[in-house]
Amino acid sequence: MTASGAFAETEEDGRYWLSLYTQGKLPVENFYWSMDTHPRWREEGRDFDQLILRPAVFYKFNPKSSVWLGYDTVINHPDGQSSFRENRLWEQFQYQFDEVADITFTSRTRFEQRRREDFQDVGHRMRQMVRATTPSTLHPKLQWLVYDELFINFNQTEWGVRRGIDQNRLFLGVNWKFSDFSNVDVGYLNQFINTRTTDRENHVLMTTFRFNF
Repeated sequence: MTASGAFAETEEDGRYWLSLYTQGKLPVENFYWSMDTHPRWREEGRDFDQLILRPAVFYKFNPKSSVWLGYDTVINHPDGQSSFRENRLWEQFQYQFDEVADITFTSRTRFEQRRREDFQDVGHRMRQMVRATTPSTLHPKLQWLVYDELFINFNQTEWGVRRGIDQNRLFLGVNWKFSDFSNVDVGYLNQFINTRTTDRENHVLMTTFRFNF
């Protein structure tokens, strides 16, 4: 759609994202490993868009707080262009707050150092997410879930990053607990991307599986 005056043009697309999270203990006290896989499709799910591979290790101070170190390999397949790879080193702090009125809040703060192949400069980005869950009266294994994640770029790069707000992701859905070691999130994610020319709003059907070993 096109808006006049100070409003930028915005393109919209329907997408499907699948996420698989696996975690387990390392043979060192309070240290754990994590591996995420994220295939994503665009154009109402017809075209493959992106694959993210995300290994990480983290240290738990206690059941509610942890620090993480990870590395992303991001393989992009843009429409009408050659595929390219982005690599990200990242650091993260995660904290779960005490429950308030049956609502559990979790904060995740991540700093990324982003490098795109064929370029030398590094993009620095912060991602701040707040997640809230609350039990459902429909079934003891069901929870309502909402989270918002804001992405902010700290600098500009030759490969297209610009300083300021990069994107925002708002998710509304449910969580179903299969067992103490596995669960799934299903819901709608609204992704708004702030670009140099045409802003983008993606309407994403998102499914996330988690397994703890």
